[in-house]
Amino acid sequence: MAPTLTFVFDPHHPRSAAAAPAVLELWRSHRARVRFEAAHAGTATARLGLGHDSERSARAFCALRAAAPSLALPIAVELHRGERLGRRVLVDIALRVGLDPARVFDELRHPARRERALAELQRGRSLQLGDGPTLLFEHEHIVTRVPLEDGPLAALVEPLLLSAWPEPRRVAAPAAERARTRAAHR
Repeated sequence: MAPTLTFVFDPHHPRSAAAAPAVLELWRSHRARVRFEAAHAGTATARLGLGHDSERSARAFCALRAAAPSLALPIAVELHRGERLGRRVLVDIALRVGLDPARVFDELRHPARRERALAELQRGRSLQLGDGPTLLFEHEHIVTRVPLEDGPLAALVEPLLLSAWPEPRRVAAPAAERARTRAAHR
């Protein structure tokens, strides 16, 4: 089974926004061999309709992810770029990741949208370690936290990935080469 990297993010948290580009680079370079997931763990609550609202951004994340589950990580990174999550920002995010905005708005109008968002926030918060973003590496039921502030992220993840991938198998030499090798050793 392929290893999994899960980015637990909060689009309103400065450390999450700082880590997002490096996590996206990991996705770009390793998505063929690693499963990537994203979990929204926002804690911001709008007061009187003012300020950031994690439930609203979680609804947007769930709608975008439902339209393209394989793009969950780029979607999470794009959510960090949106200042105020309105209709125009959601359309821009959909277009930047190659989605049809109409499909995203269909998902956003789903009757269970609030329940999905609350379940996503609960999932994200249960995976979050401390305050701020978390990157989790999972392989063979072992979960390892990857520190996001301890240097280049690729250098920290590479040893974990190498330990998860089996050694390349040696290909048997063609028959003529094997015969030459045996003759040389006689």
